[in-house]
Amino acid sequence: MNKYLILLTSILALSACGGGGSESDSSVSNTSASSSASGQTNNTSNSDNSSQTDNSDSSSDDANNEDNASSNSEVIMTNLTIDQSFDLKTDFDLLIDAKISTGNVRAYLNVCQSKVDSNKADYQNCILRKPIKNGELSQQVTLSRQDIALVAEIWLYDNNPEPLRYQWQFDENANQQQFEIRY
Repeated sequence: MNKYLILLTSILALSACGGGGSESDSSVSNTSASSSASGQTNNTSNSDNSSQTDNSDSSSDDANNEDNASSNSEVIMTNLTIDQSFDLKTDFDLLIDAKISTGNVRAYLNVCQSKVDSNKADYQNCILRKPIKNGELSQQVTLSRQDIALVAEIWLYDNNPEPLRYQWQFDENANQQQFEIRY
């Protein structure tokens, strides 16, 4: 008996969720446009009688403008052409080149995204964390976006409690993106 009860409730739950997914995108956009037009008509019915006729005329004009805008957007999208050289990729390679000229000093490098309100590193969003060996480090990383501001911090293992900070922004004019860090 319990098995039948569980089976019955699961079938009812599944059928109540519905199927969906077979409608096209155009019917969804038409439904939203018609529902917004009917929402405008409902808003005008709550006003007094003298302004009701003026508002109903303007709501029908708004509905016509929405229909024209959707048909214009379809025409624009069909005429869209993309240049063959554009590969639809936003990622790029960044060469991080760090050199410490004070000799064989032990140091550690953090390269992170910059915090919004300061020039300090956001340690939750680091792209490179490595020790600097023999005063040099060269590492290539791939970034996904061009609007990322980076902060490099060199932590010296001596008694210096504050790191050395360096800033980097994307350079549109450069063929190869490079973050040079010199101390």
